[in-house]
Amino acid sequence: MRRRWMPLQTSAHRTSTGDRRPIMIDTSGTLYDSLARHAENQPSAPAIVLFDGTTYDFAYLKRQADRIAAALRSKGVQPGDRVAVKLEKSIEALAALFGVFRAGAIFLPINTQYSRREVTDIAEDAEPRLMIGSQEGAADVDGLPFVSLDLGSPDGEDLLEATPLDATPDDQPPGPSDLAAMLYTSGTTGRPKGAPLSHGNLTANLSALAQFWKIGANDRVLHILPMFHAHGLFLAAAMPLGVGGSLILVEKFTTEATLAKIPEATVLMAVPAIYSRLLADPAFNAETCRNLRLATSGSAPLSPELFDAIAQRSGLNIVERYGSTETCIITSNPLEGQRKVGSVGVPLPNIDVRIVDRNGRPVEQGEVGRVQINSPATISGYWQRPDLTDEWTSDGYFDVGDLGKLDEDGYLYLVGRSKELIISGGYNVYPREVEIVVANLDGVREAAVFGAPHPDFGEGVVCAVTLSSGEAVDENEIAAAIKPDLAAYKRPKKIVILDEFPRNAMGKILKNDLKDRYASIFNS
Repeated sequence: MRRRWMPLQTSAHRTSTGDRRPIMIDTSGTLYDSLARHAENQPSAPAIVLFDGTTYDFAYLKRQADRIAAALRSKGVQPGDRVAVKLEKSIEALAALFGVFRAGAIFLPINTQYSRREVTDIAEDAEPRLMIGSQEGAADVDGLPFVSLDLGSPDGEDLLEATPLDATPDDQPPGPSDLAAMLYTSGTTGRPKGAPLSHGNLTANLSALAQFWKIGANDRVLHILPMFHAHGLFLAAAMPLGVGGSLILVEKFTTEATLAKIPEATVLMAVPAIYSRLLADPAFNAETCRNLRLATSGSAPLSPELFDAIAQRSGLNIVERYGSTETCIITSNPLEGQRKVGSVGVPLPNIDVRIVDRNGRPVEQGEVGRVQINSPATISGYWQRPDLTDEWTSDGYFDVGDLGKLDEDGYLYLVGRSKELIISGGYNVYPREVEIVVANLDGVREAAVFGAPHPDFGEGVVCAVTLSSGEAVDENEIAAAIKPDLAAYKRPKKIVILDEFPRNAMGKILKNDLKDRYASIFNS
């Protein structure tokens, strides 16, 4: 089964801020080129607004990016070099992003929560020329040059020390085919791998998504995500700035800070775990969200129950989207038109999605299979790993590693990771199907389903759950409640109740941690 995006017939979109301005991410250039264009055409327009109201315009952001690029060149950074950046969300982090782009180097974001060992592992693989961090930080890797970046303080050794305010590299900026950034996969399925994205990968995908969501210069995007992954770095930051919009930065996510700034925003991008926390506060309501024209969710599945709860409380119909580090964004529910709860939407422009069986043959509509895509935003290979080619097919498709199905309208539904498929007694069990049934029970907050070695069935289905606040539901009650809705082979053979799930920085449940923890659950 295959589905290519078809244009939706919609009317022009308007917001309370007036007509939308033209989309201006030029796919023949780079994201830095878009920044430079806005700095010339609307130099005093707000680009970044801090929580305290401090505002930086496009002219300032472009000037600092140019200075950073010139300073990097003076430090010996050449086009194609990797520059590691370990900065908390800030004006410095955004200026560094565009500065590295202007220098023709490859932006290598480092999770600020990573330990010395984790940073060293990435540095040994990526071999960056240097690391940019805060003045409070220190080099995490022996032998890796470290420079601080603090635009607000003239004190101390700083990357921009002795760099003139009007400094800019004297060479030509990079083009679409040059590498722009390298992000490392989350490692939920093993050793992290470097995914190098070109400037063309980024502009093609972000331009398509900006048009799909009608992101424009009048939009004010509330930025509450970390900036060391694709969601927070490119979707929530680079895309709005690329079309001339502005960011409202919440440096560290808290429910209180987010609720305080939502009334100022027109767009909110978040993950299910954040929406759950917002729902726990009565202040998350229709009045608070009155100016939001778009609220999106990604990076983890959004349950139908959470979708409905958000809609009932706030009036927001969340737009769920789907992508990966290697492919950028693949599908999204439409901004206008039918949004199907439980679906991650339809393919973006110029993206082809197909569902195949284990032998690579297309399956029938509605059948579950492996999700494969063909997209101009997909990486061409992993960094320094020519041995890893299994994800790419001979006809140009990339196997995302997910299991899904397409309906009659071309909407994609995910049922789990292909590596998470449970084969119990010869039957295929899709974790997502079981999770939806369990999570729909009264008293259950979330469910995570995985397989564990079983002496009789090969694998047995295990379901870990967390409960809603104040609820007292036991394993036997859950088992009895799901019995009418699941075939016997799909029902969990063990149910465990946890206080919290292990999660990564994006709030995604770390199922490998759960699988390791309960690997012997059927041997006891």
